[in-house]
Amino acid sequence: MRTMLISGPAPIVTPADIVGSHAADDPKVIRMISAVQRSIQAPSGWLGRVLGQSTLELWLDSFPCDGWISLYGPVVSVTSVKYLDPDEVEQTVDAEFYRRAGNDLTFRQSFSIPATLCARDAVRIRYVAGYNGTAVTEGGTGPVPEEAKEAVILGVQQVKAISVENLFLRSEEVEGVGTFQYTVSDQAGEVIRRASENLLQGLRVYS
Repeated sequence: MRTMLISGPAPIVTPADIVGSHAADDPKVIRMISAVQRSIQAPSGWLGRVLGQSTLELWLDSFPCDGWISLYGPVVSVTSVKYLDPDEVEQTVDAEFYRRAGNDLTFRQSFSIPATLCARDAVRIRYVAGYNGTAVTEGGTGPVPEEAKEAVILGVQQVKAISVENLFLRSEEVEGVGTFQYTVSDQAGEVIRRASENLLQGLRVYS
């Protein structure tokens, strides 16, 4: 079983949310936001949940016998279910044979499990997940939780800090000038990391 990121994630914060003097479209800050967000959210991060809307693809070696497949949530929609037949020809399962049940995909009783190629990617389920800003009562996944935004902001601020030259030196004495003190220490970085994790504990999904 393997889940890959096909596209995204959509950023859940902007450079304007990050403290500092930079343009609203600063490419460096945009890259930092993307890196921090990917390190937190599924499929590559530890949270077990998708934050910014993303297109993902789950690979399985076969169809499950019980007809249920768990996906990273919150799931917006299932794009397609495909498989490789024994001749390695890609086939598509008609959407009438499955439905989304929350963050799960379930196959209807009318679905007959087909023979598949013996391969880790024999079954491929592509879907869209993440918070899309549409109310749950209207069929959406709701707005991005504020604690998730704050966690990404904290993470980006930490990345910005450690990208500063010689940041890891707590002090540096320059002859004739004096001693320079650096404001971000290892301890401060650890505080930021723990704060981010504490913010997100309520959102973490345990498998």
